[in-house]
Amino acid sequence: MTRIIPLVLGVLAIMAGIALFSAVFTVHQTQQAIVLMFGEPKRVINEPGLQLKYPFVENVVYYEKRVLNLDPPVERVLLSDQKRLLVDAFARYRITDPLTFFQTVRTEVGVRQRLGPVTNAALRGILGNVNLA
Repeated sequence: MTRIIPLVLGVLAIMAGIALFSAVFTVHQTQQAIVLMFGEPKRVINEPGLQLKYPFVENVVYYEKRVLNLDPPVERVLLSDQKRLLVDAFARYRITDPLTFFQTVRTEVGVRQRLGPVTNAALRGILGNVNLA
């Protein structure tokens, strides 16, 4: 009986440590986070530091605060004088509202899939009216 008590206390201590470890998370100064409960956003964290969440129930999704790059592949553009031009374009963006970002595209891959065709179409629209001198 006396050997079982330390074993039970050890198991309880390990379980408490696991629960505490899963209840604490850190937001880096270059990040912002959204806390999700069963996939639904509950709160947005813009300030860096140590934060708490409900263990095993809430998840955390991190997004960059820094300027991000969008680098679509090189495109062939036909100019108005029927000359072909290879154009290597890029765009830069920043996530200012992580909740709206999460609700619309969820990930940076999703934003690349949406913004890539838009930037290419805008690029073709502008360069399609230009004559190469």
